[in-house]
Amino acid sequence: WTLWETCGMCVSTSWSNLLLFAAEEFQNVLTQYPEMHWIVVLYARQFILLLNKTPVSDMLTPPSINEWDLEAVDACNSEEQALPWEDELPTHIHVDVVKAAVNLSQVIASEGLDENRPHHGFTIIVGDENRLASCGRAGFNPFQGHEIKLVNNEGDVDKEVFDTLRRNAFHGDGAIVIDGKSGKVVASGWFVGDIRLGGSIGGARSRSAKAVAQQAGECYVIKCSEDSRGKLILHMGVSVKPFTGKLPTRAGTALDGS
Repeated sequence: WTLWETCGMCVSTSWSNLLLFAAEEFQNVLTQYPEMHWIVVLYARQFILLLNKTPVSDMLTPPSINEWDLEAVDACNSEEQALPWEDELPTHIHVDVVKAAVNLSQVIASEGLDENRPHHGFTIIVGDENRLASCGRAGFNPFQGHEIKLVNNEGDVDKEVFDTLRRNAFHGDGAIVIDGKSGKVVASGWFVGDIRLGGSIGGARSRSAKAVAQQAGECYVIKCSEDSRGKLILHMGVSVKPFTGKLPTRAGTALDGS
């Protein structure tokens, strides 16, 4: 973000050409081409970073790709990383369920939904189903009354459930809720009732993720922004950590989007 204040009129001293984009139409076209959309998102981030570093001026040279700030390049790398807070999980959250949820999130973030549709940002909450019942609610919940579990009896990702979630759980607003012990998919389109613990900084999704992570005896919350192509923001209790690596896999747990 940047603070923008209009200080006057921009006047050319000679004949010039002005290129004007219809922003909404440009966005509608751009989102049909995921790779180009992502390049434009990266460029926009670099432009804002440069703008914030530059003294106030009427003229600004666009950022050269050779000078891009790598911290702002939001992508998943191939290096294995341990699950954050694995040794600190509360008793109502099983490590296999969290790992399955993180793996699912990274596939959706990096490869999108079925039929090559891009995702639009999402949140997955792993926690105690019973305690969460008093912390929020879902509108239309397609998973109510069904016993669908993200992990099987061996603790591996159930690929049929993965496909079901990819097709049906990421299209609307609200979070996906998974029971931390059983791996049961409790709800989609679920909204946190009280987000005051999320503070006042960030959008509703960020504040809701931060808030619910501190409720229901602590939850493990996975948030993915709309423009992410792999990077996740993880929450547990009051702790927050970006995650861009790959979890170590064992036989039977690997996922792909095919």
